[in-house]
Formats: sequence, structure tokens, C-alpha cells
Amino acid sequence: MLSTTWKMSASIFFLAGCTLCHGAEPLFQDSFDQELSKKWEVVGLKKDDYRIREGGLEMRVQRSQRGQPTPMIKVNLPFTTADTVIASVDVTVVGEPLDRGEMAGLCLTDQDGQSFTVRKTNIDGFFLFAPPEVDFIGKDGEEGDVSKYTVKYWPADKDAGPLRITVRGPYAHFQTGPGKDGNYRTYFHSAIREAKDGLGFGLLATGRTDDSERWVRFDNFRVEKP
Repeated sequence: MLSTTWKMSASIFFLAGCTLCHGAEPLFQDSFDQELSKKWEVVGLKKDDYRIREGGLEMRVQRSQRGQPTPMIKVNLPFTTADTVIASVDVTVVGEPLDRGEMAGLCLTDQDGQSFTVRKTNIDGFFLFAPPEVDFIGKDGEEGDVSKYTVKYWPADKDAGPLRITVRGPYAHFQTGPGKDGNYRTYFHSAIREAKDGLGFGLLATGRTDDSERWVRFDNFRVEKP
């Protein structure tokens, strides 16, 4: 576990826990058994940048292109930021580990692009979950002082379970679970742009800076309303 001071605005908060909701209504799900659902939209990817293989969606890690939309495969769904919506997906690396700065993950999207992104990533040679867990260590009244916050990066252990974004309006929460032990963990949450339509979720793999070829895999994508 890594810890360092984090520069953050007063609008970013830490959430200590999560409650498992039962009786959820599925909005959309894809097990990637044969081919992509026609509801998916491919953004900025060539045909040979992704594939369905052995019951999973595999995506080549893309180059970062400043000023350009992030390549992804996304789906638009009927919900608002006032709703409670949970998206989850298993993310694994295929073959060679991710290089420094590369990431694979899940994002909440709106009409302006990515609104909130959670990921497994290589930070200085460590394979970690991000965004990190934020902890306020100051006193009352010091919330605006960035030196009064620390962050904890947690290893991106497969046993932690799927990546999850929970929208509980107008905030988005980064979680993993259920893990091997059956538990869920919350790392981070932040205010998001309010929206009544144009929302969805995307799968992405990016950060490549050289000509090497690395792939990531997505399994069991699901979005539900508790």
C-alpha cells in the first residue's frame, strides 16, 4: 500500500463504506459470449483493436492522444444522476503486464465525455487501483488545505473482485467487489456533472507510449438500478 499527499479540491470526498443492495433491476448486461451487443458504440478504435475471445471482450491498450476523445467502447442507458445506478465489470490483463502509465477500466460518460473513471493502472511500477482512497487528517476548518489530505493506493488484486461505479446522485463512488471474501470496498467518491439524459458507461484501455502491444480483458459487464 502506497501513501502520499494528494492535491485535491474541497469538492472531493472520501466514502467509508458501501451497502449491498438486493432486488436490483438490470438496465443492461453483456457476458461477451459471442459478439458485442448492438447497443455498444465503438469510439476511436479500429476493428483490430478489440475482439471477442472465449467469453470476454479483449481490447488493445491505446496510445494517449492529448486533445482527442479517449478510445472506448460505450453504451448509453436511460438513467439520470438523480438515480442510484451500479455498473460493474471484471478487468484483467492479458499476457504482458501493463507498462508505467497504462490503465484499463470503467468510466461513467455524459454528453461532454468521461465524467468519472475507475481503473487498474501501473503507477511507478506498482499495479494499483485508482483513484486512491482519500483520507482527511486535518482539523475542522482545514478542509481547504491540500496538505491535510493523504491518499492510499491499494494493490489491484484480482481477489478484490470487479471494478464498480455507483452513481448516487449527484456523486459517483469507486468500489470493488464482491471480492473473494464476499466483501465490497469503497475507495473514493466525487461530485459529478448533473444530467438528466445522455449518460452511460464505457470500457477503456489507454496510456501506451511506445509500439509495444498489450491487451486487457473485460468480463461480465452489468449495469443495474437497486
